[in-house]
Amino acid sequence: MKTESRTEKGYKKIIEFHIEGSELEQYRKASFDKFRNSAKIDGFRAGKAPESMVRAKYGAGIEVEAMNDAINHSYKTYLIENRIYPLSEPAVDNVDKKDDGLKFTATVETYPEFELKPYTGHSIEIEKAVVTDEEINAAVNDILDKHSSSKDTDEPVADGHIVEVAVRPAGLQDVKWEYQTVEIGKNPNDLIDKELIGLKKGESRTVSINPSGKKEESLALEIKIEKVGKKILPELNDEFAKTYDSKYATVADLRSSLARDIESRKLNSQEIEIFEKFAKKIIDDHDNFEVPPSILNRYLDDMVTNAQKQYGKSIDKTMMRNIYQQNAEVSLKWEYIRHKIIEAEKLAVTDEEVDNKIATLSLEREIDLEKIKKYYSSKEKKQMLKEDLMDKKLRDFLKEKNSVNFVEPSAEEKTE
Repeated sequence: MKTESRTEKGYKKIIEFHIEGSELEQYRKASFDKFRNSAKIDGFRAGKAPESMVRAKYGAGIEVEAMNDAINHSYKTYLIENRIYPLSEPAVDNVDKKDDGLKFTATVETYPEFELKPYTGHSIEIEKAVVTDEEINAAVNDILDKHSSSKDTDEPVADGHIVEVAVRPAGLQDVKWEYQTVEIGKNPNDLIDKELIGLKKGESRTVSINPSGKKEESLALEIKIEKVGKKILPELNDEFAKTYDSKYATVADLRSSLARDIESRKLNSQEIEIFEKFAKKIIDDHDNFEVPPSILNRYLDDMVTNAQKQYGKSIDKTMMRNIYQQNAEVSLKWEYIRHKIIEAEKLAVTDEEVDNKIATLSLEREIDLEKIKKYYSSKEKKQMLKEDLMDKKLRDFLKEKNSVNFVEPSAEEKTE
């Protein structure tokens, strides 16, 4: 048997086979023996009929089986000898029986084979992680808002009021009222807020809502104002800071702590953004392979199945596949590149590093060390932790071996 192979798109292996006549004849003999042993020819016991009669009756079947056996055996032998692990059944074509020999082509998907292209020396631009006074003020106001109280007022409903309402379907006088408290201006359905503005205690209004977006499913609600309250924010002073958390002696301490928290969140987001930008550059450079369709399809099937579990089986599967497809290809392609980089750089996570991470988590989350250890005692959870640590090592490596140019945030960014 002679073979020639080539690889296209990194995953598509095309193998051309040439089985010579003498080798094909062995398959014909084996096929003939099987047919002869089971042949049913009048006047002869199984296996005893003359060869000429067996060939006359089963000749076409013998030849087809011989060719199929030759193709299957040659293909499987080639895979074993060359340590090829197919992802799908082969597509066999160009079958040509000529000069007593046999030629055919087998095309099969394999895990991508590609040369790792440069993944260092790249340069990206990232905005600095700057904490603005506006962001600190917003964080302070959020704390004050959560510690606010309400004072009854006879004023008409306005933005910022805390309003107690009674709600029931319109026109159904026998249905009991349901009571809710809403803050005007913070209701996700701001249409209802707008309908309530201007009403006073004791007044009611019928409001039409359409949560499904379907005209025929609109719902009319009768909403009555039970109580209107003005929000009273606590005074921001050193005493409030101490009451909020005893570790703060002054408002300045509170603001400094909030600034550090905001900066920490921004730096964490920045690290992810840096990694994603480097990964994108590296992925774009690797135009020497594609993701095997069989793997991509299985990945998309899993994603659609998970979406159906979350949103219901009536979800449009084709639409979801189209939504997921582009990101899925990029994610899978990065996984192949990621593993090659890890292998090339000999990056590894030790048991000691895992233990140190568990100890760190115990301190950060203020959870007993033994409880954290128990949580990560299973093989699956420990492997997930190892993968997280490996991702961190890879991010640090890429940041060290490539360059980041930090620039001032744009004016729009500063004012957000």
